[in-house]
Amino acid sequence: MKKPVSQAAYGATVLRRGWIRGVLWTCLLLTAAAIFVFSAQDGSVSGRLSALFSDFVIRMVEDGGAQVVEPGVQSFVEKLVRKAAHVLEFSTLGFFLRLLAGAYGMRRPTRRCWLAGTVWAALDEVHQLFVPGRGGMWQDVLLDAGGVLAGIVLAYAVLVIIGRVLVRCGSADGEKT
Repeated sequence: MKKPVSQAAYGATVLRRGWIRGVLWTCLLLTAAAIFVFSAQDGSVSGRLSALFSDFVIRMVEDGGAQVVEPGVQSFVEKLVRKAAHVLEFSTLGFFLRLLAGAYGMRRPTRRCWLAGTVWAALDEVHQLFVPGRGGMWQDVLLDAGGVLAGIVLAYAVLVIIGRVLVRCGSADGEKT
């Protein structure tokens, strides 16, 4: 008796086309490069970018724009923006890692994708040790690893949805029948 295939595996069949694999590889490499470039910014450039985004967030939250924000609040929002950027970068990395694993038919890819993303996070923090005004933090590696896992879960959900659509359409290989 043949083992039933999961809906995520059905969804991944669409990704096995050569051009889709190429797009996924491009997205993954661009994401990894963006992480590297952001980490290569010295402390002052990175700080200005974080301050810019935190000012935007504060302005969005303020009622009339006339309120003056206390320095402690500004600092808290800036730290929140920095940590959210970590999660966003690495969830994107995890998302594309998981989709690529599906595109190549990898069995049980969650651990491998999470490990690859976490290794990249650790290397990113080591890289920051050599950038002026920056420092690597093991806490950021943990945060990044959580982001990778979130991206993997999101990619899995996308594959399940694609698989359900394919099952309803009666097409397990992603082609029209």
